[in-house]
Amino acid sequence: MTTTGRPTGAIARDGKGGRGRVVRALAGWLAALALVSAPGPVAAQQPAPARGTTPAWLRARLDGRLDAASRAAVERVIDSVHASGLPAEPLVDKALEGASKRAPREAIVRALRSLAADLALARQSLGAQSLTGELTAGAVALRGGIDDEALRRLRRERQGQPLVVALGVLTDLVARGVPASDASRAVLDLTRAGVADEQLVAFRRDVERDIGIGAPPAAAATLRASSLALNLGRDGGATGAASRVPAGRPKP
Repeated sequence: MTTTGRPTGAIARDGKGGRGRVVRALAGWLAALALVSAPGPVAAQQPAPARGTTPAWLRARLDGRLDAASRAAVERVIDSVHASGLPAEPLVDKALEGASKRAPREAIVRALRSLAADLALARQSLGAQSLTGELTAGAVALRGGIDDEALRRLRRERQGQPLVVALGVLTDLVARGVPASDASRAVLDLTRAGVADEQLVAFRRDVERDIGIGAPPAAAATLRASSLALNLGRDGGATGAASRVPAGRPKP
């Protein structure tokens, strides 16, 4: 249950088209999931930005994309967000998306302020020391309909572990029709069972495949999570990849 009185996620705020926007946003997260085992540092491993002036290289991304009045309005929001210690790059991305769609200035600024509020709530839920990628993933999760309390519980259960992959999997499950409460329960149960990020990615793929062949989304997530947790308990968490777990098929 949220403690802020805000509508839960973009679907609640954006109405009919909210889920489509969330699904499109997930394309970037699915690419991020592929980096789980990649060598070397990735953006998600960087600390959240220090307070101060928005970097010139970030502001330069707006060059030639907005008219003078729109750019000034956008930069005011971006500077305010960066000064608060929140990552400003997601807002630049959102502004550029609005510019590419020829959205009016007021709509772009509204979208930036909404995203800024989600980033702030993500930091409140995940902690001030969260990585930039975690805050961004947390904001995407909130906009996808995930409760802020689920973010807090995930931080508590996965202490000392980056949350980018777990949050991405959680958001993807909801976007594919799994109720937010069932998706949160599945990911938290797997976390308690000691699942690794790679296994969470495999779990997500298996749930997606089950849904594709007709399984109810909630049942697919619950059965896959239960079976994987059982496997992890049997072998001490050393193996038990989700791809080996048989899923229940819906009865005709």
